[in-house]
Amino acid sequence: MEPQSKRTTRAGADPRKADAHMEHAKPKLDPEAQIDHLKRKGVGFNITSEAEAMLYLADKNTFFKLISYRKLFPLRDGGARDGEYANLEFAYLQDLASVDQHMRYAFLPMTLDIEHFAKVKVVSRVGSNAGEDGYSIVADYLSHLTPAERKRRERELGMARFDPCSSDLVEKYCDDMPVWVLLELVSFGTLIDFYLFCSQRWGDQAMAEEHYLLRQVKALRNSAAHSSNMLVGLREKSTPLATSKTVSAAVARTSLGKRARSAKMRNPRLQQMATFLWAYNRFVVGDTCWENAKESMAKLKGKIGEHSEYYEKNDTIRSSFDFLEKLLDAWF
Repeated sequence: MEPQSKRTTRAGADPRKADAHMEHAKPKLDPEAQIDHLKRKGVGFNITSEAEAMLYLADKNTFFKLISYRKLFPLRDGGARDGEYANLEFAYLQDLASVDQHMRYAFLPMTLDIEHFAKVKVVSRVGSNAGEDGYSIVADYLSHLTPAERKRRERELGMARFDPCSSDLVEKYCDDMPVWVLLELVSFGTLIDFYLFCSQRWGDQAMAEEHYLLRQVKALRNSAAHSSNMLVGLREKSTPLATSKTVSAAVARTSLGKRARSAKMRNPRLQQMATFLWAYNRFVVGDTCWENAKESMAKLKGKIGEHSEYYEKNDTIRSSFDFLEKLLDAWF
């Protein structure tokens, strides 16, 4: 009989502890090897030197994150340099990473403004509605959920007990919670679901459409908050989501031509950004918020245009940046 230790090793081995010397499709590369890899792919170092690029990759960004922007550049087809990237400098990747960072830092606080004013709108509507006492709407919302959904919502509220900022609210109102307390405790996703419930309860078609705006805002906020690359995907030409009619109408009122509007709103990332920017106009009313937003958008616009010469031969990036700049001009 085979010894027990050997049988355990073969049958129950943890795949994460496999042979450390196994071959991987994408092996680890140190900064020097990363530079060599980029050079083989046709990336130039005429603006940023190889030594500068090596320091950048060692201290300021990850290789995997930076090279994701390469997808925005075409590959050469045929000839001695077949398969290499065309007109791509390392400095272009750096600039796109910088624009992306500025975009995330500018957009994230604005998504918080939208969330805040969406809550204000719901509470205000409840306050002005003689048929609402502020408590029954919460009970009715929880009752209309499926058992699984209700369990998730109750678990979410239960987790708030462990948050020093909200534990006292949960303890005080857990058995009889008004809407103004509920909205202080739930996630953005639950707020959006509750917003849809309110639109159906009150027969408010405008709120129903705003619910779809909020869903796009949430998706963009998640990307920004998790430091995802927001510019990757600009070459995509179709989106599974229909554009909101109000967003389409707002974009049509800008200086963008019909062909440009149609092409760019088919791109899922640009559609999402346009929806978010219009949602800010739709929800946010505070003067201070708007002053901050305008300042952030002005800085972002400057950053987008800082190295426009890099992308003169790249229609995808050039036209996408032009699209965003025109939206910022029109709405901020």
